[in-house]
This record gives sequence, structure tokens and C-alpha cells, in this order.
Amino acid sequence: MLIKLKTLVIGKDMRLEKILPTLTLFISVSSVLAWCSLPIGNTFIWWLIYTAILLIYYVIWRKARNNIGVVNLFLCIVLSSVVYALVDRVENYWDYKLLYSNLMVFMLPLAAYAYANPSLLPKTLRLYLSFAPWLLIALWPFLESDAFGRFLVPYSFMALFLSELNKKNKLLVFIALLVTLIYGIDSRSDVLKFAVCIFFGICFYFQQVEHLLFRFIKIGRYVLLLAPFVFFGLAATGTFNVLKIDEELGYDGKYTLGKNERGDDISALQDTRTFLYLEEIQSAISQNYWLQGNSLARGYRSLFFGADGDKEMGLSRGERQSCEVSILNVFNYFGLVGCVAYFFVFFAASYKAIYKSRNRYVPVIGLYVAFRWSFAWLEDFSKFDLNYLFLWIMIGICFSPLYRNMTDEDFKRWVHSIR
Repeated sequence: MLIKLKTLVIGKDMRLEKILPTLTLFISVSSVLAWCSLPIGNTFIWWLIYTAILLIYYVIWRKARNNIGVVNLFLCIVLSSVVYALVDRVENYWDYKLLYSNLMVFMLPLAAYAYANPSLLPKTLRLYLSFAPWLLIALWPFLESDAFGRFLVPYSFMALFLSELNKKNKLLVFIALLVTLIYGIDSRSDVLKFAVCIFFGICFYFQQVEHLLFRFIKIGRYVLLLAPFVFFGLAATGTFNVLKIDEELGYDGKYTLGKNERGDDISALQDTRTFLYLEEIQSAISQNYWLQGNSLARGYRSLFFGADGDKEMGLSRGERQSCEVSILNVFNYFGLVGCVAYFFVFFAASYKAIYKSRNRYVPVIGLYVAFRWSFAWLEDFSKFDLNYLFLWIMIGICFSPLYRNMTDEDFKRWVHSIR
């Protein structure tokens, strides 16, 4: 099987550079399925596509010269969770289904190896830019508001290099931003991530702002990496809960982002996360899986959502398969051990990007990766979609000597190849 796959990938007629960008384009569609009323494919078809992508990533990983130790460590923890699930945690069909679904998601770190090659990402983005606008227009009548930000993730990535994009792509980035702001306003996380990318990209237009950014980039990295631990400690001790900042500072109900589709005010500061932390931690402690996790096959006990899950699957366990907070999912599936390994991926990637790069652009990606670590404590839930894929693409760029050894002019030429 593996020999046939290698022939498919590196053969004369079907090279990797043609296969992966095409398969990746399918992910742009699957990224919005949860918010699309139009039935597109089925679970089996999408799993085949995901598996094909991961098999290609695996072949590249086997041939990779740049060994990323922390990524390999996390992948080992993922695979050990599969063994643990099969030996002790799987009880029924739904557990097997969740196990394989989660396995595909948490094998996406292999993309860090595939996209360490600077020639692949421009090809992927060019194909996406050619078809994405037309796909979005075709799907638009069937999409809910949360779908837009998920579909437009590659534009937010390109926004990091806004000053170097050609006029057409600059215009597309700003149109994507407007669409996210206007139609995707219900999803605060997508708006925030896009806004951070735009901010970093605009910094390159103003020399003084750019100078200030790079003056504090090292401090900013440490702040973004360590802030979640500080705020978690303050909340756990009852000193200050940043998730309830509106109540802590007396701003409850004062700041809104407009109205949602139902006409209700969308609070910019509404706390929808504290109870998730309480449920996840209480579940892990009560069932004694806080260290190693509950495996990729099982969720966490939830008073708020468990009954809905039981009704849908015909069970009586009171479990929810996942939640909206990325780090809580990592904690549930892999325990404290997995969280530590996950942290060191972001720590090492941002360090390499900021301290070991010859150009100005990769350090900005490193700072954004550090931001995504902080954001993982608020949302950024892990799915086999563009959002999670591009996170690992950026982590791969941070680790890649080929990107980090580019000069400013080399990197500009690389950006210009995304035409």
C-alpha cells in the first residue's frame, strides 16, 4: 500500500505539487459543512479525502530531513492515546467513530513537514484563490454566519504579508475581512484572528510602528505564551477571572458587536467559557484521567450538554464529545501530559521563528503562533479544517530552515509568487 502511494505521489504523471493543493481545496468546503444547509458528500467520502491527505503527509514525513522533535513527541502522544482507547476506553460504535475522527484531526501536525517546503504553499494558495471566491458565492445562500470566517482563513494568513501582496490579492484580503466582519460577526473568534493578522500586516506600512513591533516582539512572545498560565492561576484561586472581565470591571452589557441573526445583542465580553473549564476539570478529576487523558475515543461528562449527546447516540453516559476550547480538548484527550507537549510545540516554533530567522517576516508568523497558543485557551477548537491546517502550516514555516534562512528580498519574492 505504501509503495503504491509513493508511486502515486512522486511518479511522473501525478506529482505531489499537483495532488496536495487539489486535495486541500476540498478542505475549504468541508470547513463549512457544520454551518451549511446544503448536503455535500457524506462522512465516508470526507474521511477518504482526509485519509488521502494524511497518507501523503506521512510519506513526506518519512522522507523529511528536518526532524521536528516536539512535533514528533506530540504525534507519539496522539498514537499512544489511540492504543489506550482500543485497550481500555472504547465501548461502542460511537467511540470508534470519534476515535478515528479525532485521530485524523490530531495527525494534522504532519502538515508542518509538508509545508516546510516553500514551493508547496504558493501552489496551494494560488489554486485556492482561483476557486474560493466562486465556491463561496455558490455556497453563500446555504451558509450560516459562522461559516464565512472558517472558509476565508487563507486570506487572513495572507494578511500577515499585506504590504508585499499584489493589488489584486490586497483587495481580496480586504474583501474577505469585510465579509468576516459583516456576515461572520456572530463568530467573535474569527473576527479577532483576522484582525490580529491585519494588524501585523499593516505594521509593515509604517516604519515607526514596525520598529516598535520588532522592539517588543520577544517580550510579546513571552507574554502570549505565559499569560494563559497566569490568568488560569488567578481564576483558579478566585482572585480574578479574565473570562468574566465585564463583571470584574463593571462593564456588563455595555459593549456589543451588533446583533445576531435572531436580533439579539452580541456581547463582546460575554463569558461562555468558564463553565466549560469547570466541567472539563471536574470530569477529569472525578474519573481520574487528568494525567493521561480520556483518550481520543471519549469526551467529558457534561451537565449542560451530556443529555443531548446521550439522546443523539442512544447512550446514558452524560458525555459531550468535545467543546469549543482547543486546550480543553487537548486536556480531555491527552491529559496534562499532552497539554505540556502541546505547549512546547508553540514555545519551540515561536522561538525558532523569532530568534533564528534572517528576515523580518517569519518572526511575525512566530508571534502569531504564540498568539494562537493564548487563543487556544479561549476557543480555536480543533477540526480537520482550514483553521487548524493553517495553524500547522505556520508552525511548519517557523521550524523550516528554508523559510528562516530567506533574506527579506527572498521572502518578498516568495510572497510575490502567490499571484
